[in-house]
Amino acid sequence: MVDKDTAEFSRESFKEKILRQLEENAVQQAKEETEAPRVSQFERPKSEDKPTETRPRATRRKVELEPFELPVFDFPEEEDEPLEEEVKASKVSQETGSLRQKLEALALEEKENEASATTFSRSEHRRPSEPLEKETFTTAETRERTPQRKKATSSAKNRGSKKIKPSKKPKKKKQKRVTAGKIIAVIVLLLILVIGGTGWYGYNFVKSGVQPLDTKNHTMKSVNIPSGSSSKQIGEILQNQSIIKNGMIFQYYTKFKNYTEFKSGYYNLSPDMDLSTIASKLEEGGTEKPVAPTLGKVLIPEGYTLTQISKAIAVNSQEKNAKTPFTTAAFMKTVQDETFINKMVKAYPKLFASLPAKDSGVKYQLEGYLYPATYDYTKSSTVESMIESMIAAMNAQLTPYYDTITSQGLSVNEVLSLAALVEKEANNDDDRRQVAATFFNRMNQGMVLGSNLSVLYAEDKLGEKTSLEQDANIDTTIDSPYNLYTNTGFGPGPVDSPSLSSIKAVLNPAQNDYLYFVADVTTGKVYFAKTLEEQNKNVQTYVNDKIKN
Repeated sequence: MVDKDTAEFSRESFKEKILRQLEENAVQQAKEETEAPRVSQFERPKSEDKPTETRPRATRRKVELEPFELPVFDFPEEEDEPLEEEVKASKVSQETGSLRQKLEALALEEKENEASATTFSRSEHRRPSEPLEKETFTTAETRERTPQRKKATSSAKNRGSKKIKPSKKPKKKKQKRVTAGKIIAVIVLLLILVIGGTGWYGYNFVKSGVQPLDTKNHTMKSVNIPSGSSSKQIGEILQNQSIIKNGMIFQYYTKFKNYTEFKSGYYNLSPDMDLSTIASKLEEGGTEKPVAPTLGKVLIPEGYTLTQISKAIAVNSQEKNAKTPFTTAAFMKTVQDETFINKMVKAYPKLFASLPAKDSGVKYQLEGYLYPATYDYTKSSTVESMIESMIAAMNAQLTPYYDTITSQGLSVNEVLSLAALVEKEANNDDDRRQVAATFFNRMNQGMVLGSNLSVLYAEDKLGEKTSLEQDANIDTTIDSPYNLYTNTGFGPGPVDSPSLSSIKAVLNPAQNDYLYFVADVTTGKVYFAKTLEEQNKNVQTYVNDKIKN
């Protein structure tokens, strides 16, 4: 029958056997040696050979054995072990019992002699079924192991610190994310700047392309547009002729603005024209043959007299303070030249069918027959050609109305004479028709027209700067065929060049019963009256009182 110690030993591992043997050897050496041990004698042998017998005596200390990892071997179960092994185990257990008693005695002595001890724990490596027994022994080997434990502790701390490093990894990731975000932001900003800069450049490029090539260059060039030319081809022609900046912009601009009905022919164009002006001219149509380019323009406003026109023809309205090659004296000489007048009568018979004779009392025969408009002149233009252009324009405007004039029992001279008065008396189309109707009402009742304008013309003041008082206090008794306060009818002839609106007002007057009218001297608004009493009130209110104030 195997005793209890033997049965317990049979379940222990090989590791426990070795540990007990080491403890037994340590106790025996402590009894034999009285001197303090040397550290070198307690170093672990590098090989499996047993240490030498001569060793210094170890100092008694209460220690806990440091965990010592040894290889684990699988042993057969209790019932599988041979009987021989059980006998050996019983012998060892008896020896172990006496060893433990000795160790306990040494531990009590060590508590009295030493205040501190180096501890080694082996309990963590023992199996749960084993009784936890603390066994102590002190050798110089423990001192040697202490720095190793410190190194192990420091290495463990280092390993612990390495374990903390994962907490730093997110910071690196965060830093990487922040860096990536900055890069993306910079890229986006650069893209925005590039897109914005491109848009700004494109906008200015198109804007400059729409504007004139050279606003100071008014030189006209003759440009031929072939039949069937597309907007792209026209743009290229204009760019090659240095009329526009960019043909492609012309192409897209005309498509965007719906300029599509371009006509072929010769055009006089200049670099100071914008795309809109050029496109409009191309839609109007050119000439079959080249026409000399214009050097400038002459502006004749509506209601101008021949005296005023003679001054206007000397001014190039295209440029500030610019002059034309024509003079006032040359103009006035030509409009009074009988040879020239006869030439025009033959050229435009319908227009001059009722032209007043030179001895009819008119100042100038051609007064009112020059149509107010803007005229171009070229290098070959003369005063005669300019005057003829104005006469031709009046003939062109009246051509649709010649039959109407005849059907109404009027003459061209009468229409132009009345239209000249309407032009000065009213400043809008409705008032013009009302004024024309009032004039007709007065003539139908045998009354004089009573217009101040005709008197001012007789005094050579029409068109001149006069005060309100001078206009109101005219001499209505002046001896002149133009004095319509003393003479009935339309007068000898026009007193200025009327507009087409005034001509239409005379041919199509309003229907009213007015016999009088007066214009506010400050606003120009016309007030009509049916009786002389109403007229006198209006004159007092809108003329006399305004002049006094």
